[in-house]
Amino acid sequence: MSTISNETSNKKKLSERERQMQQEVLKRFRSKVSPSLGKLVKESDAVAKQFIPSPYEALEFGTEKPFEEGKNNHGIYGLERIYEDRAVLTPYFECSAYCRYCFKKTRTLGGEAKRMTDENIDAAIAYIGSDARIKTVLITGGDPFIDQELLEQVLVKVAEIPHVRNIRVGTRNILFQPEAITDELAEMIARFNHIDYENPANSRNISVGLSINHKDELTPDVIRAAQRFISRGIIIRGQTVLMKGINDNPQAILELISMFLAVGIVPYYLFHCMPVIGAKHFRTSVQRGIDILNAISRFSGSTAPHYVYVTPIGKHRVGPGHHLEYVEIEGLKYIKATTPYKATDFLEFSDNDKLPPLHEINEDGYVVSYYLDGDDDELEVL
Repeated sequence: MSTISNETSNKKKLSERERQMQQEVLKRFRSKVSPSLGKLVKESDAVAKQFIPSPYEALEFGTEKPFEEGKNNHGIYGLERIYEDRAVLTPYFECSAYCRYCFKKTRTLGGEAKRMTDENIDAAIAYIGSDARIKTVLITGGDPFIDQELLEQVLVKVAEIPHVRNIRVGTRNILFQPEAITDELAEMIARFNHIDYENPANSRNISVGLSINHKDELTPDVIRAAQRFISRGIIIRGQTVLMKGINDNPQAILELISMFLAVGIVPYYLFHCMPVIGAKHFRTSVQRGIDILNAISRFSGSTAPHYVYVTPIGKHRVGPGHHLEYVEIEGLKYIKATTPYKATDFLEFSDNDKLPPLHEINEDGYVVSYYLDGDDDELEVL
């Protein structure tokens, strides 16, 4: 692995102020690319922008933990739950490369992450096993595929829980280290698929969520790695973060989704970039994503991902024709929305005693959220 050089993604020369700001960023947040990704960074500006530290990361903006503020892990490191039917396990927080927009930036890029211990894993499995409402377990990171022995250990234990019907493994390592996606790894993952033909309700499915943001990331090696899973009956769902100057137009999104479909990846989520510290230059307005979906809605329904923005209490789905309500708070534009989440449920599942900041309860008991919007203007040159 290597750190990224101090050149900018578009190869322009940095001003002295930009260079100072970039050094400030590097003191706080680490940078790293894998050898495979390093080659792609040199070839694609859209990819380079995602990994080369930008001076704009030093701007005062956002929060250190835009999603984790609302979660409590019930005293178990690596376990998260905010939904009735889902739980999240993060056995390993490290990554083979560091995305500059990562919402776990302070942990992964900040060097605060550690792995789950055997005791953490056993406690998390006991918790999930104690609540039959939990049907889905998402194993995420960092990246689970970096430590394959640890991933298998977790999968074996999760698969023993009778009421868990869906196991999802979230990864970007298929892009970062396609050479690490071996036939042996794919066979190991496929072992956890189980179809009960007589009683389908007793079946169990394992799938992979692959984060890919631009068509340039679908290299021959990445496609070959993905096919090792797909050819063994493992569904891969494509997840994309909407980012300014990278994929924030209908053509870029449609090209990416069309390539997903062509190689057997199921389009799944289009995420609005979270308001994490150092990500201001990546964030479009939420309306930009709606406009993109409007523009491509004339095509097949298979090209339509679920567009969501995320607050500490969960995902907020928006789509073509969606009307956004705006409010101003301390001079900033927020999106106000009544969520589908009951406050009592959130407080029970997340084990919190109060809602996170910028959330309130309406008269029907549902959570109302206020989400910091982005904008579609280019930042002024420093």
